[in-house]
Amino acid sequence: MEKKGGPNKPKPKPVSLDAHATAIVVLDLSARCQDPKEVCSKLMKPVGDFLERARGRQVPIIYTVSAHTRGTPMQEVALPLRRRDTEPVIYPDSFDKFFGGELQTFLTERGVKNLVVVGSLTNVAVLYTSSSAARVYGYRVILPLDGVNAHSKYEHEYAIHQFTILPRDTHKQFHFTKLAAISFRTGKG
Repeated sequence: MEKKGGPNKPKPKPVSLDAHATAIVVLDLSARCQDPKEVCSKLMKPVGDFLERARGRQVPIIYTVSAHTRGTPMQEVALPLRRRDTEPVIYPDSFDKFFGGELQTFLTERGVKNLVVVGSLTNVAVLYTSSSAARVYGYRVILPLDGVNAHSKYEHEYAIHQFTILPRDTHKQFHFTKLAAISFRTGKG
């Protein structure tokens, strides 16, 4: 008999990350997320607050925005995230934001080992990008369950479930947490 919540439902656990070996990728939280009718609008305050905390520890942040928005007002990162000029925006033409190589170059140049993934949609950009991060590139993926969302609970939970069943022990590359349970340490130790 299946336990309540289904099989492999991850439990969020606190995580302490080396700020110098960590980066945050913010997936598709563009200007459209300023519209309260968009599901991603629900992420603005919690993700914005989390990014401010990470900036205080000099954790690199990179944003992705859908390629089809280039040349439109929707190409901008949502204002509530308070993007700095030093935080790059890339426009990959794929659900997997590693497509085109810019994201991997950014991470490699900084010696990143831990990748915190936030954004929308869990069942699209988050699913494909996080899977590539772990399976193809070998990153430890930190997924704050309250820092990602989808149009429905089913879409969100199905995508999260996929991370728990990836082959060849890749699922062990995923650490499920909450935004407030992520801490950044600097220096040795």
